[in-house]
Amino acid sequence: MALATAAGWGQGLYTLVRITVMAFRHPWQAGLAIGATLIASTFQLLIPRLLGQAVDHTQGALHGGTIGQQAQDALLTTALLLLGASVLRGIFTMVQNYFSESVGHHMGYELRLACYEKIQRLSFSFHDTVHSGDLITIGLLDLEGVRMYFSTALVRVFLLSMLIGIGAYMLLSTDVVLGLLALSFV
Repeated sequence: MALATAAGWGQGLYTLVRITVMAFRHPWQAGLAIGATLIASTFQLLIPRLLGQAVDHTQGALHGGTIGQQAQDALLTTALLLLGASVLRGIFTMVQNYFSESVGHHMGYELRLACYEKIQRLSFSFHDTVHSGDLITIGLLDLEGVRMYFSTALVRVFLLSMLIGIGAYMLLSTDVVLGLLALSFV
């Protein structure tokens, strides 16, 4: 039983490698999707720092009793930086989604052509025993899963690695106990 499970894992890993290689046949689109993911996650990680800076400026201004012009300017600058980081994160997330879907659609197109070509080359005896509609339906469902692999799995690995890795460092460097408590939910 363990040997069969190991063979299943090996075949599944081989399939994922083949799909990944197929995705990187479109290098500039895949590169743009992954690059936009890294930039968007950087802006996502920047937002808590900017919010913390705004809270610190507000506490400093309120501690003095009145809000002076210098404190107002600092708060306005922080608010504009926060707005800018949020807008840029949204733009790069849109670029990530667009090019991830583009790679997926290219992969789907290539796989559909290969599938139809294979079906056309099968013998008449095969077509006598198998309903072509069922074959196409099953093939298209599998094809849809492969098409979504790049955007929902591969790109998300980069996103989550960065958010969890750098986010964990940021949390733990701020406060170890609070960071461990927050990371316990991850």
